[in-house]
Amino acid sequence: MEINILPKFIDEAATPVAQSVGNTVSGVWNLVFGNHVSLWLKKQEYKHQLNYEDFVEKVNAKVENILPENIIEPEMHILGPAIEASKYYIHSEELRDMFANLIAASMDSEKENTVHPSYVEIIKQLAPDEAKILKHIKGNHFPTIKVISQIGSNHSPILENFSDVSYKVGCEFPNNVHSYLDNLNRLGLINLYNEGRLTDDTFYEDIENHPVTKQSIEIANSLGESKIIRTHAAVTMFGKNFYESCIK
Repeated sequence: MEINILPKFIDEAATPVAQSVGNTVSGVWNLVFGNHVSLWLKKQEYKHQLNYEDFVEKVNAKVENILPENIIEPEMHILGPAIEASKYYIHSEELRDMFANLIAASMDSEKENTVHPSYVEIIKQLAPDEAKILKHIKGNHFPTIKVISQIGSNHSPILENFSDVSYKVGCEFPNNVHSYLDNLNRLGLINLYNEGRLTDDTFYEDIENHPVTKQSIEIANSLGESKIIRTHAAVTMFGKNFYESCIK
């Protein structure tokens, strides 16, 4: 791959000296960087090929698990967009696994009532970390908390909708859990409740002892009096159907 970094007026100059300079600089540039760029491209092509082969294997394995009597002709408005979109997200194991599940679900009569065309667009709007969270929470409720600083009758939120789920499932960026849950809520897969708590107190032990919570309590105490409010989140019915089609 040849890259010309010289100004156009030098590249097009008529004098032999200018042409010689242009050839020299371009030659050295390609000598120094050319091999590295070529090697990088080859590595990317190799990785893409491995991901593609893994994706094909996943689809085949999931389709083979469908009972022969349950195999149906997939709807093209689901199968086509799923295959088309998957090529842009094939680098993520979590996301290509979701696409593989969706393709197989579209061919399974037992799951066709849970498959929805919007699932393709939802997967496209998920980060790999969010896919890990969805796989972990399944179709269940899970605890969240918020920390406030109270001064008299006034209070200021310090931490809202916090969950330690991103740390438990090994997310690459666990500190982004607030953004992840907000996005899952935006997509209609979960509901975040600012009021109401889970009845089992043990669900909150890990969250309330988490370093993020303790740091938030220190900040709240520096401004007033800290208070932990137990809240929760729940997977929606739409989210449960998404789980059945794309994750389970």
